Amino acid sequence: MGTAEPELLRLSPWTARGMLIIAAATWGGGYTFSKIALETLSVQWMMAIRLCLSVAIMVVLLWRRIRRTHLTHLLVPGILLGLTYWIAFMFQMRGLALTEPGRNAFLTATYCVFVPFLVWIIAKQRPAARHILAAMICLFGVGFIAIPKVGASLSLGQGDTLTLIGAVLFAINLVLSGMFAKKFDMLMLTLIEFATAATLFTGGALITDPIPQAAAFSWTTLASLAYLIIGSTLVAQNFQNLAFSKVPAAQGSLILCTESLFGLLFSVVLVHEHISPTNLIGFALIFFAIVLSELHRPHMHRRRKDVSGPRANVL
Repeated sequence: MGTAEPELLRLSPWTARGMLIIAAATWGGGYTFSKIALETLSVQWMMAIRLCLSVAIMVVLLWRRIRRTHLTHLLVPGILLGLTYWIAFMFQMRGLALTEPGRNAFLTATYCVFVPFLVWIIAKQRPAARHILAAMICLFGVGFIAIPKVGASLSLGQGDTLTLIGAVLFAINLVLSGMFAKKFDMLMLTLIEFATAATLFTGGALITDPIPQAAAFSWTTLASLAYLIIGSTLVAQNFQNLAFSKVPAAQGSLILCTESLFGLLFSVVLVHEHISPTNLIGFALIFFAIVLSELHRPHMHRRRKDVSGPRANVL
């Protein structure tokens, strides 16, 4: 720890904000690169490879910290987080396989709107009026996404429905993370969470999915996996953790809301996703709902105990 703290102290708030923008952009791109990887790999094999390699890298980087940490008291919360992380990604990635990355990004981002209501259920903290309004606006946004074109009837595809279920599960994972962050070392807890999810994805892949052949690992698939492992799982997560030491959580969460916009941009540029005018209205409504849900009044924020913690990434 000798040199880490001085480096952290030299991190300026503006640099931290820049790191959050980079994290949001990196996670936004993760939707498209996941979609590319899913063209040749099953959901479970893609996630197994991604998380197993990420855990291996984390173990190497954190070995000294692991050796001096008593991991036994972290097992139960870590495994619980890993279970919710695993099932959330199962729904989200199966949804991504059946829908476009931009739609998947915005529908996944609705988890920000679900969090206050889950906090109400779990921690008995009533959501503010803005959260209820944000939920209603978000519902209208999903409705516009479900309309293929002006004058058509509502039609949420199977991929959209699976993505929304995944969003609720991500919200549960985030609320639990916020509760555990007050009691445990979150870096070590995250390692156990990833290791648990990696084990579940690997076990599920070995049982239900054929082992990928060498031909499945084209250069585009390998590049996508490298992006997801290094960018989405390691770099972006650490950028967020460092940045939140210099930027207030409320402000940082607003910056990270741009993840869904970056997700749409990557999808349009790289895989030429078609966006209808009604879809654009839906995306705009959902983004507005997310921003409204993340807004905090400073004097209220000081009096209320925040159990949700920093915004967690989903890709």
